Amino acid sequence: MEKMLAFRTMKRYVEKNRVDICLVFSVFLLGFLYYMWIFFRSRLITGVDGPYYLIQVRELFRVGSLVYGDPPLTFYLLAFFSLLLGDIMLGVKVGVSFFCALSTIPVFFLMKRVGKGRLAGFFAMLLVVFSAPYIRMMTDFMKNAVGICWLLAFIYYLHDLAFSGLKKRSLAFATFFLVLTDLTHILDFGVALLFLAFYTVLATIFDVNRRSFLMSAGIMALVVGVFVFLAAVFFGSLFTDFNKVLSFIYSLTSPQGIGTQPPQQPPPPRHPGHFPRPPFAPAIPFSIDIVGGWGVILLILFFGASLSLYLWKKREKEAFLLLTITTSMGSIMCFPLIPNEWLGRFLLMMVVPTAIILSYGLSKMNEILNRNSKFNVSSVLVVVCLTFFVVQAGSIAVNINPTITYVEYLDLVNMKSHIPPDSIIAVPHGMYYWVQYIDEVDVGQLSPDLWQSYSHVLGLFFKGNVPPVPFNQTIFVGNILILVELQPPPKPLSSP
Repeated sequence: MEKMLAFRTMKRYVEKNRVDICLVFSVFLLGFLYYMWIFFRSRLITGVDGPYYLIQVRELFRVGSLVYGDPPLTFYLLAFFSLLLGDIMLGVKVGVSFFCALSTIPVFFLMKRVGKGRLAGFFAMLLVVFSAPYIRMMTDFMKNAVGICWLLAFIYYLHDLAFSGLKKRSLAFATFFLVLTDLTHILDFGVALLFLAFYTVLATIFDVNRRSFLMSAGIMALVVGVFVFLAAVFFGSLFTDFNKVLSFIYSLTSPQGIGTQPPQQPPPPRHPGHFPRPPFAPAIPFSIDIVGGWGVILLILFFGASLSLYLWKKREKEAFLLLTITTSMGSIMCFPLIPNEWLGRFLLMMVVPTAIILSYGLSKMNEILNRNSKFNVSSVLVVVCLTFFVVQAGSIAVNINPTITYVEYLDLVNMKSHIPPDSIIAVPHGMYYWVQYIDEVDVGQLSPDLWQSYSHVLGLFFKGNVPPVPFNQTIFVGNILILVELQPPPKPLSSP
């Protein structure tokens, strides 16, 4: 009887929301196929960090644990897709594409509610799918990109709690998705906490279901606080992302000036079957052009501030709160005094403010212009705006590639059998995760200390571009790469 009742309820929901379901599924499928196309332009995985995910997932299959201590949720999800498809690289590509496309669903329902129509939700979905920052994030910082899905879902249920009162279902889902962001990436989690803080402050100031929302916010804060404490105490090795918070604060407050790095810790001792984390930070040079330049960013924030002022005058409290909070978050993400080594990652998070601000603004302009104009001016503005983002996303997509060519990949495969035991390889920038994944050997920066820990210190170079360093023998010569055993530095003369 209960099953029949549930079936009838679902049937009525589908019949009532048939258009929304078809629209959401169509844009989700468009996003999924578009992201798959970006990944499958190459046989290999993209970005500096791409092979890092291959290493993590492979280790899950081998021993059930991770090589590097990072929040584990994304790796387990990608392992599921890899198991399903029978290939790790294929599973990572499909899994990341799926969850990034899934991010369009919560933003649709959020903006449909706030924009009072499916048009705002439709625009928001397209702005997520064709977001150049999101594509850049997805093709390298995959944990961060997957966490956007949980972040947008959390914002939807948080907004519902603010304007629909205390509902157990919304409270449970908001808390659930907040915890998922913590299990995925520290930046997504930090942004989620800031949204929670802003909503709490503004809901209190403007008396938006003040009592019930403060109760909901208190419950979420308590649950997440307990979770973070337990994670840090009992699973600290999986949540080393927490250290990035301290590193960020250090870089902001360092008396040596903005951009100063905290003191480097020595590499951890080696353990059987585990690689030491490279002591140098992986990074691709970040270009502000990925987010359209400072002009586009300032234009979006100015548009958000103008919409907030307009909504304040119109006393549309629900949209005013969301647009004010989102514009404030966007201003924080692109704050120019953030050190350069962090600013690039923060700017990639502009996918969230951009989708919310522009989708609401475009739908509102469409409504006003269609009401007051005989000409279809609004359609022209919408097409011009969306075309800009589609072209920008496409130009980024076609220029994103793996950090090695397929010929270099084959060189790494062929040299594996030539590497002697107890070796470490000094590798070119962008190759160290690939060397770890393919050759299963330690990598690092060239240092005199390496000879104290390893029997063989090897150097991997491009043929025709070998630096003037002394080496004992050539171990492997490929089509592009050459592997040599380096000589230890001369010992200092002892004083008489």
